[in-house]
Amino acid sequence: MRASQCLFNSATALRKVFISNAAALETPGQLQRLLLPSITAPVQPSFSSPSTRPFSTHHAAQIRFNRARPGPGDASPGPAKNDRTMRDYDIVFPWIQVRQDDGSLTEPQRTNAVLKKLNLDRHSLVLLAAPRTDSESKGPEYPICRIGDRKAELAAQAEKDAIKKKTPKIVSKELELNWAIAPHDLRTRMTQLKRFLSKGYQVRVTMMNLKKRAKRRASPDEAKEALRVVEEAVAEIPGAKETKAREGEVGDTLVMLLHAPTGSPASAPTGADTTEAPAGTGPVAEKPRASEG
Repeated sequence: MRASQCLFNSATALRKVFISNAAALETPGQLQRLLLPSITAPVQPSFSSPSTRPFSTHHAAQIRFNRARPGPGDASPGPAKNDRTMRDYDIVFPWIQVRQDDGSLTEPQRTNAVLKKLNLDRHSLVLLAAPRTDSESKGPEYPICRIGDRKAELAAQAEKDAIKKKTPKIVSKELELNWAIAPHDLRTRMTQLKRFLSKGYQVRVTMMNLKKRAKRRASPDEAKEALRVVEEAVAEIPGAKETKAREGEVGDTLVMLLHAPTGSPASAPTGADTTEAPAGTGPVAEKPRASEG
């Protein structure tokens, strides 16, 4: 037998309180929307047709172009600077202006209309500059594009890659010398310096005083003698010279940048070299750095 519901339970009491208060404060229409689920269809946002706008302002279009946007110093449209530049049907702007061979710009045209006239097997439509986003920002009113020759672009890129591949990389090394270094240790370091230069490395030699107070500071004559030994070691390598003016002073901190172009960078070791540190400091690992030559 089904049990009868108590007329004075807490749920009934709360319902009477809240519904009566809502009925007193809200209009019938508001009360219906409050208590009943909505059955009306959601309102769909309306957007203007892209064909009625001079260019697309969609957020995705701006993000895609920002990846290939020129730097702050490139206010005027120029050639594409990276491989992510928009081209052909990747161009998201529906209206463009085409830069002609004489530098003039055509009237604004639909992007699709320009692409339909092109033979995309031979030519490519490349975006040079995006339109300004508002009246205060810099840039053209319409996106500016150019029509490029695919074969010529591929040939130019292949030539650049070949030159880059043939250009040897210059390996950089660093040597630190104490002005008060012992003669035996100095000879060892000079042997290493000559080996680096003979291989075509660029060597940065830093002569300085150790920061440890317990270490003896070199006298002016000792500092001049240490520098003379370094200069003699450099002179023994054909073609070795200082590629930059010296920085600092003798006896304090002196930096020399040395390079011998007669060396062969291809003979560079694959691992990092370890050099002998100034007397009493223990071994110091070299800091190899590769830079484009």
